[in-house]
Amino acid sequence: MNKLLFCAAFAFAFSLSCTHAAKNVLLILCDDLGPHLSVLGTPGIQTPNIDKLAQGGMLFERAYSPAASCSPCRASILTGMAPHSHGIWRNVTSPELNLPDKEFTRESSRFDKLVGLHEDITTLPEILKANGYFTAITQKTHLSPPWKFPFEARISAGSAPGQYKAAMQRFFEQAGDRPFFIEANIGPPHRPFRSYLKANPEQRLPDADKMHIPAYLPDVPAVREEMREYMADVEIVDRIAGTVLSELAKARPNEETLVIFSSDQGYGFQRAKASPYSAGLRIPMIFQGPGVVADKRNATLVSLIDLMPTILDFLGLKIPATVQGKSLWPLLSGKSQELPGREYLFAEHNSHGPVPKEFYPSRVVTDGRFYLIENLDPAKSYLLPDDLMLKPIWENESYQATLDSREQFPLPYRLLQELEHDRGALEFYDNQTDPDQILNLVSRPEQQAKIKEMKQALDTWRQTTGDIQKSVGEFQWRHEPLDNP
Repeated sequence: MNKLLFCAAFAFAFSLSCTHAAKNVLLILCDDLGPHLSVLGTPGIQTPNIDKLAQGGMLFERAYSPAASCSPCRASILTGMAPHSHGIWRNVTSPELNLPDKEFTRESSRFDKLVGLHEDITTLPEILKANGYFTAITQKTHLSPPWKFPFEARISAGSAPGQYKAAMQRFFEQAGDRPFFIEANIGPPHRPFRSYLKANPEQRLPDADKMHIPAYLPDVPAVREEMREYMADVEIVDRIAGTVLSELAKARPNEETLVIFSSDQGYGFQRAKASPYSAGLRIPMIFQGPGVVADKRNATLVSLIDLMPTILDFLGLKIPATVQGKSLWPLLSGKSQELPGREYLFAEHNSHGPVPKEFYPSRVVTDGRFYLIENLDPAKSYLLPDDLMLKPIWENESYQATLDSREQFPLPYRLLQELEHDRGALEFYDNQTDPDQILNLVSRPEQQAKIKEMKQALDTWRQTTGDIQKSVGEFQWRHEPLDNP
């Protein structure tokens, strides 16, 4: 009897130790949020919840997306690979999260038939599912084919804190005692900005006079008002993030959870989203959790392709050989001040949507200060996606305002014309002296050695990652595994 009691007590203690030792991951991912937070010095806004997260962890000051379009970068997060390598090189169609489970299996009728993730690539949700993790996602996947991203639970969640509170409570109820990976996607500040203000009527609009208008946009009332609406949406993001973190603290207070806050790409203005420029690729990135150095800013170049290996490293799971990113744990733990082999960071743009006129392939390499863009088909004209050009539905007034104010503000107008018609084969910028990337230094004699050095690095990266595509027809969805992956 005593032996039985001892065994029972041991089993109970073991179960408690397992519960308390569980490692979980919460990824809070925004839609079209650039590096605009009060902790990053953005004027006119307050983001106290995200600032607190940064103070309790590590804030990366030079974080980039691998592509400034939704589907390519989100697939990069869940594969650790560049878009041209994993196969989702443009935005794809995917099932809405409220559809039946069937639509997320091979029986689905709601997925992109032309572009998708290569079948021989293992995704983060597939690995976690195989290892017994509860996986959940909010807002959208925007990924194809759906069966390669097997999230167990899916909730649209809406765009207000109360909706995310209900979603998180539901997720934790469904998870039970299992370890979890939750991708809490947040809709704002994606266009249309005003839709989130309608869903959050208590949200204030920041002071228009405090808004910073970058040099590639005209400083006119229409643009300043849109910037106010965007920044108000950023504050809504902060409130939603605070709600998500509060529910985590209530549901799993004694467990080790790595929290990551980031965005898929930069904000929805011209020469930012759906472009190879820094304004479209720079994003916020914060880590907080067990083993992460607190209240630390880090200037290392990091990318969304680093999230998957970092997460797997934290969970003690094997990182697939296909992963091109690097685990950030040496930095997060304070064991190293630099990331071996990360002299440069690479990114790309191919097309935002399926319209052929939107295809304009570009490649990017940066060392943090200098920034080289190679436009692979420079003579081709480029059609901006609807949310960067048309006012209906997306409520974009900045595009038309740039056209209307061309005499008063000729620079933004010229840059817009170059964006659509004539960028040249190479562009070279100094982010230190020219953060808005206005002055192309590609012809400067004193820069030729650096341009040659960075172009060689870009060529090597393209060769080693199999990037040979220059036209839409050269991208092929690999439905069958390679003989020698």
